[in-house]
Amino acid sequence: MNISEYHNGDSQRLGTVSQAPAKFIQICASQDDLFALDAEGSIHQYNFNAKTWVKLVASRSHEGRT
Repeated sequence: MNISEYHNGDSQRLGTVSQAPAKFIQICASQDDLFALDAEGSIHQYNFNAKTWVKLVASRSHEGRT
């Protein structure tokens, strides 16, 4: 299932909801965010409202780079 995430003024990021994500090898927490890295190198963000992990889709912006 695809969903759109919007957080703290960031641009929209598309991701997939993970019912049973892969085993996480690293977790990073800030005051109001929780991220995890799985063994395949995918990054997941915890959605506290839905109480589930969302796999983030990588995108790179080349704007502003010289």
